[in-house]
Amino acid sequence: MTYYDVLGVPATATDVDIKKAYRKMAIKLHPDKNPNDPEGEEKFKTLGAAYHVLSDRDLRHKYNEFGPSTPGLIDPDGVVDPEEVFGGLFGGERFYDIIGNISIGRDLKEALQKDSDELSAGAEGQEVPTKGDKHLTPEQAEAKKAEEEKHEKEKEAEREKRVSVLADKLAHKLSVYVESVKTADDPALVEEVREGFQRITFLEAEELKKENFGVELLHAVGFIYGAKSRHYSAANGMLGSLGGFFHAASSSFHTVRETVSTFRAALDLKSVFDELAKAEEEGITEERKKQLEDQAAEKGLHALFKSAKLEIESIIRDVCDRVLYDTRLSKQTQKLRADALGMVGHVYVHVQSDEDHP
Repeated sequence: MTYYDVLGVPATATDVDIKKAYRKMAIKLHPDKNPNDPEGEEKFKTLGAAYHVLSDRDLRHKYNEFGPSTPGLIDPDGVVDPEEVFGGLFGGERFYDIIGNISIGRDLKEALQKDSDELSAGAEGQEVPTKGDKHLTPEQAEAKKAEEEKHEKEKEAEREKRVSVLADKLAHKLSVYVESVKTADDPALVEEVREGFQRITFLEAEELKKENFGVELLHAVGFIYGAKSRHYSAANGMLGSLGGFFHAASSSFHTVRETVSTFRAALDLKSVFDELAKAEEEGITEERKKQLEDQAAEKGLHALFKSAKLEIESIIRDVCDRVLYDTRLSKQTQKLRADALGMVGHVYVHVQSDEDHP
């Protein structure tokens, strides 16, 4: 079976076709969705290898020319990093300076590694604790608790580093406008700077929207940028903290709404998998099975994005706070940063996909 067969695409498939096919198959073959398939993890790894090779033009050319045994085509261990793959699913490298690494891939990699370690331990005759704290000995429970606390601290440190790096990058982006306005000596020149900054941002957004979920990510990031800009202006305007309170309340409502939406997406996905499992037990045609699998893939990707969106919005809020409320800066610089942030947000939320244009 070729890598094209693994993804279910022809050898003439475009880069977009390959990305779409991978997204669909990744949901279908995810080990968590196929716990009773002894070859489930291997199938998922093969899928990742196929995507890794075919999504890279140079590797794809080597594969087409010399086949899967080409030296250097995939990792020596045959394992493709899920972090890298899932990062490409939502935004890719072009969004890295805006949202950083989404944790879904890292969480998946850790889950796969844990399963692999347990399988290896079982194969070597070692005792593998049954899942659930009530089956653990006191020593095992204490060790598990310590490991979980260590893991949480590591995640907190990674998040802090991510926010810090992204804040520096956002501040640098906004400085193009901030420093130019500071040196402008008349209103006409200030307006020229504004128009130039908006034009640069528009051109950037037009490129970013071409990435996987590019438009959706721009809308999510742009919404937070705009909300944080308005919150700063309101809190530092005539109404003072009262104005900031109303904008904070509006932002909290948005978070609750998005959380509920994510929960509903997960329930929707579960209902499809339940229907698929029931149908397979009762007997099902291949055509109907494919329909249900396609539904599961689509809803699974939707649920994944909803989860990633919540994470991204949380990160971006902290990034904006760090950029806008840097106490080392003058009030003038903070205000100019808020103005620039609002302009970037406005451009981002009004980006349209090419399909939306007549």
